[in-house]
Amino acid sequence: MRIIFLLLLSTFLIISGRLNAQSVRSILDKMYIAIGTMNTISYDMTSHERIGSRMEIRNSKFKIQVSPKKLYMKNQDSGVELLYVTGWNNNKPFINPNGFPYVNVSFDVNSPRVRNDGHHPITHAGFSYLYVQVKNTEKKLAANGQKLEDIIKIAGDFTWNGKSCTKLILDNPDFQFISYTCTQSESLLSLCERINVSEYLVMEKNNMGYGANVSKGMVLKVPNAFAKKAELYIDKSSGIPIYQVVYDDKGVFEKYEFKNLKVNTAFNSAEFTTQCAGYGF
Repeated sequence: MRIIFLLLLSTFLIISGRLNAQSVRSILDKMYIAIGTMNTISYDMTSHERIGSRMEIRNSKFKIQVSPKKLYMKNQDSGVELLYVTGWNNNKPFINPNGFPYVNVSFDVNSPRVRNDGHHPITHAGFSYLYVQVKNTEKKLAANGQKLEDIIKIAGDFTWNGKSCTKLILDNPDFQFISYTCTQSESLLSLCERINVSEYLVMEKNNMGYGANVSKGMVLKVPNAFAKKAELYIDKSSGIPIYQVVYDDKGVFEKYEFKNLKVNTAFNSAEFTTQCAGYGF
């Protein structure tokens, strides 16, 4: 009887493991489809980003056309507005500072004035950047004979902001900083996007600033993965990760909460112009 019990238990655990993997796969695939089919999106976002020893909290409103990229952002705390349209204004964000110098200004997308102690450039707004991060993690794991399902687990069902969600946890216990020799001269941002790591973590670790460039042969300390741990709350209805928490070796690194999310709704023709009603440009 003991042998039969152990055999049944073993079979149950194997089947449970397969079901979990299949469930993770189906959840990820639904997320990929949801993000991949977005053309327009609007939302309110509360961001928590660790800057040095403090957690910077911002409340912002976004309207985005995914391709070609068009974006309107308003910081709900300061009243600052930003308009970015691919191919317009020399590809520079157009900004209403809602204060000094009391005129609209334009800066490079990676200027400290635009980044304003944030982890990401404005071009990362939306969900496409997360999509690329997870996809690239899958590719890296596949190169080592692994699957994303090996490091992602289902933590259960939760209700967040009135939405029924499935919580996924990505665990990377081997997260660490390693030495990386730059293979070409480029911006730090393009390097970090290419090797799928956080630009801000690399900036912080190497005492670099926004808009930094690297040269071929330069040696940097970079993380070996985009996160030590990540928690994604996937809206069961839409498949969109509406609550995201990212950890590094020090703890919570960044957290994003998305509310009032609207996908693929038609924007009017003036939405991404300075003439749009309600904008303060």
